[in-house]
Amino acid sequence: MPVMTARIKWPKPPEDWAKRLNVPVGSDRQVHVWAASLLVSTDRLAQLEAILAKDERARAARFHFERHRNRFIAGRGLLREIVGSYIQEQPAALQFGYGPNGKPRLLRPTGALQFNLSHSEELALVAVTTESDVGVDVECVRRLNDAGEMVARFFSPRESAAFSKLEVEQQPVAFFNLWTRKEALLKASGEGIGRLLNQVEVSFLPGSAAELRQLPAEFGAMSRWMLVALAPAPGYAGALVVAAPAAKVECWWWDRAVV
Repeated sequence: MPVMTARIKWPKPPEDWAKRLNVPVGSDRQVHVWAASLLVSTDRLAQLEAILAKDERARAARFHFERHRNRFIAGRGLLREIVGSYIQEQPAALQFGYGPNGKPRLLRPTGALQFNLSHSEELALVAVTTESDVGVDVECVRRLNDAGEMVARFFSPRESAAFSKLEVEQQPVAFFNLWTRKEALLKASGEGIGRLLNQVEVSFLPGSAAELRQLPAEFGAMSRWMLVALAPAPGYAGALVVAAPAAKVECWWWDRAVV
């Protein structure tokens, strides 16, 4: 059953959070992952909508259901706030471009900042780093009647065989571990979900460590990437992938009132 209100478990950030990305040359890469609620007040939603670009407001207007429209507005507005805070720019002034599969990047101002956004139900995750490709994904864990069929159709034969042996109560967590870990990698690479889904293999059994197990040649050496499981709130599965195998990952709660 979907979790409609996310109870974010991550702590509030330290005072020097924005400076932590600027690590000395030779130090491990820093990656920050922010969790934020998309369930905001009417006034807050209007504030976030006001900083969106014209094309973002047009996309929001195309949603049929108000709750989906509001989640999109909140998510894109939060992304602008977070990115703008790192580079000390007004959120409304940021100009985004998009890759072939929709991955956003900064067109103006230019710089080394890399970021990615994902949201599910009432929870958004934003990953931020410098100079390294990064992808993040989050899903509300729920039972899907066709989960086994989807795994058999879209994932690898080995993954399908392992999934079919799971107890029914383990399958929702296992499925969304599979999905978020693969999606985070494909987003980091810019591929997006699609043709390579069954060529990427990851660990996914409940309680097992997050590991990359097989990659197609397009991704280069497996040692180039780091996969991290994320647990921002009860009832959600998340994953981060970054092209920096020794990165230091810090996870915080984004609340504009305290940041």
